[in-house]
Amino acid sequence: MRLFDEFSFSCPLKINCGSRALENLPAELSAFNANAPLILASRDQVGKKRIGSVVDAFKTSGLTLGIYDRLPDRPQPDLMPVLARMYRDGACDSILALGHGAVVDTAKCLNLMVSEGFHESVDEAGEEASDPGPLRPLMLVATAAGNGDEATGYANDGIRRLCSPRLIPTVVFIDPAMMVDRNDRDVVDGAMIALVHAVEAFLDDSAGPMCRAYAHTAIGLIMQHLPAALRKTDRKKNLSAVVNGQVAAGCAYFSSSPGICHVLATGLKEGTDLPLGFLMAMLLPHVVAEAGYNQPEQVGELLYPMVGADIFAVTAADLKTPRTIALFWEFFDALNAELSEKIPSAIVDSDMTVEQIERIRSHLASGSSDDHVARILEGARRGVTAMDN
Repeated sequence: MRLFDEFSFSCPLKINCGSRALENLPAELSAFNANAPLILASRDQVGKKRIGSVVDAFKTSGLTLGIYDRLPDRPQPDLMPVLARMYRDGACDSILALGHGAVVDTAKCLNLMVSEGFHESVDEAGEEASDPGPLRPLMLVATAAGNGDEATGYANDGIRRLCSPRLIPTVVFIDPAMMVDRNDRDVVDGAMIALVHAVEAFLDDSAGPMCRAYAHTAIGLIMQHLPAALRKTDRKKNLSAVVNGQVAAGCAYFSSSPGICHVLATGLKEGTDLPLGFLMAMLLPHVVAEAGYNQPEQVGELLYPMVGADIFAVTAADLKTPRTIALFWEFFDALNAELSEKIPSAIVDSDMTVEQIERIRSHLASGSSDDHVARILEGARRGVTAMDN
């Protein structure tokens, strides 16, 4: 493994995982001298039963709870002052987010508003302008259908995308009892986003070896446990493993740069109703094949988290990259066998026109990257990787 001359990696997130993880909520809050959390959730997302399970974890703790469980499915800027007033009027001193997506975004943004020392530290472009200083404890009870963004320092306030390491949750709790039986489409969508972020972080030398270790873990957990979760085999346990992978992917993603698969899929999303994660999955084998020409040894090492040390060791060096690409196709086939809405194998299977694809290519490609983008999109259009030609 090559050690890049300069890199930065930070992961202040603590993970508390297991069948009784929720029981540790009061102790983790008390460790930060927090005694009055405001619980944020969405009944539509997690249901009353699981909100009740979180409340039950505090029954004998003596802690005072505030609850707002009607968060919308998108961050609402107008709601933030209401939540801030609820937090202050209730003398709350911490935040507990239950769920994923907009719920966690709202919790992160609220934490900025109510923490002392916050002075509009993020600029209008969503870039970090200055350190907002220490924030109040933010606990996250994770559920299925997240995509790893919950574990990052990114947050969407409904207007812009904010960025600061201070936004990373303090502790995440992953308990099988909280694995909501979401529809498979949402679960796979989130898992594919996390998987692509992990793969691209793994291939990003400048991110450093610690980032790569988190990405390695994420790839292995998601690819091993997601098909079993879709087959309803010990579903809650396998979903917990997938969520662990998503959290690890989020940690890696926040310490690396968004890769070309992320950028291309985001551009393609403007022309289709397909989930973003499905688009990322469709592009991933082509992105990996393209990378294989420039860094074959690095791409070949992707095989390790996919198959384990024994098979990796006996696979010839020149076969590792093509075997990695083949395993991605096999993985997507296994997922499609359980899905009613399939991950497309090629852009021609989506509802995008050639004109839309060309417009996206022209917009995203520039200079030396033009050939790379063109080859990736052409391969994805036909469903054939460059190595198959």
